[in-house]
Amino acid sequence: MNILRFSKPLVYNGCTDRALNNYLGGVENENYYAIPSANVIESKEQFKIELSVPGYSREQIGIQYHDNLLVVKGSMDESSGQEEQYLIREFGSKSFIRRFSVPKTVDTDLISAAFLNGILTINIPKKEEVKEKEKKDIVIN
Repeated sequence: MNILRFSKPLVYNGCTDRALNNYLGGVENENYYAIPSANVIESKEQFKIELSVPGYSREQIGIQYHDNLLVVKGSMDESSGQEEQYLIREFGSKSFIRRFSVPKTVDTDLISAAFLNGILTINIPKKEEVKEKEKKDIVIN
């Protein structure tokens, strides 16, 4: 069995955030939403990574593969240009980076990506010799 490993971002409970914000008063920390959520799916033929990146265009996202490490970067201009004061801010878009450790059993030449409706999908096909073969009956002569 192949395993595609990835770094899981820290996820904080909303109640904890609200309690800390109430305790600390006006202290603002907007870094907790900077890492996009990911789904990692394995089938017989491939691994598939889905990243939730709403607000980004395909030009703002870069994907690189080197030494069994797949790196996904999103760059966003973080300066708003206008002096606005948020009364409540529960989401936002910032630059991010996600790293996924990829097994040596994949065909790195055929890695592909698609971007549709804020979801980045990366397909990582397995090498032919590693794919599970269908069961076959052997005839005894």
